Amino acid sequence: MQQKNLKGNFYNLSYYRLRPTGEAEAKMRRSGDKEQTYTKKELEKIFLKEEEVRQFSLDKHGASLPHMDGNITFINNYLMDYWGHYFSAEGFALYMHLKRYCYGDIDYCWPDLDLIGAKMKKSRNTIKKYLAILEKYGFVLMFNVMNADKNNMEESPLFKIRRQVPFLPQELYEELPLDLKIDHDKFMQRLVGSHDISGELERSLDYTIIYDDILKQGTVVRKPKSDDKKSAERTAKQKILHEQITEDDRNVWAEFCKIIKTKISSPSFDTWFKGSFCVRTERTYCIYSPTLFCKEWLESRFKNQIIEIFKQMAVPFDEITFNHL
Repeated sequence: MQQKNLKGNFYNLSYYRLRPTGEAEAKMRRSGDKEQTYTKKELEKIFLKEEEVRQFSLDKHGASLPHMDGNITFINNYLMDYWGHYFSAEGFALYMHLKRYCYGDIDYCWPDLDLIGAKMKKSRNTIKKYLAILEKYGFVLMFNVMNADKNNMEESPLFKIRRQVPFLPQELYEELPLDLKIDHDKFMQRLVGSHDISGELERSLDYTIIYDDILKQGTVVRKPKSDDKKSAERTAKQKILHEQITEDDRNVWAEFCKIIKTKISSPSFDTWFKGSFCVRTERTYCIYSPTLFCKEWLESRFKNQIIEIFKQMAVPFDEITFNHL
């Protein structure tokens, strides 16, 4: 008999985490009446088998508190009193909203983040901010989900939830405010007196290493890049163009760059003009950009300014054209 997936149905789901590749590209966005440049980091998908996600448990990492009669209301008081200092009220509330979906021995759930945001009166971006805090301290780990039976449609994420409450590591205990540290000391004295434990706090765990370990079991899928043929064609084109550049072309472009730098910001120059050059053919100057995006931006937004600077430089020309490598 076919086993149900972690979401309780029979769809063929794929689970993955996103990881920065270390590469980035320049993007544009509008803020009011202004155009802004920003850097978008490239991400790769690392897919994990469902059984690997099922077997992964945050509770295996770090020493957890034993059950204590009188210390449990609806949530463990230790979590509220001491971990709450690091989660903040919003992070603590988010953990409670996630944990309420984990019934019995289940340590995972897939709630609607927008619904949780509505309950907390917080935006989706704010919810993600506090998810990152909970991941940092090893209380929640999010897996993105794709449905292979629905043309790889993205589904709501699946969250692995720590069900047991770990002790604060020694480093976080030392960072507690004095009144909380004293209160923590009293709690630990009561705990040691009623349970067979040493009361010694462990060192902090680096959960990024723990998360990286599970990713080592996965399969990396990156955004497809240009094939070798296109790359070779571009390299050949660059070689031909650079052979056509004369010393006069270099001098003209160097003088142009010197002037344009006085008229625009350094980030704008680096984004739109860095790596560009010009080649003269008779009385036409063609300005080459490293990407199609930059070429289109120069042509649509900077053409008139480029023409004015060329006139200011007393460069003889009939036309300015644009191309890319």
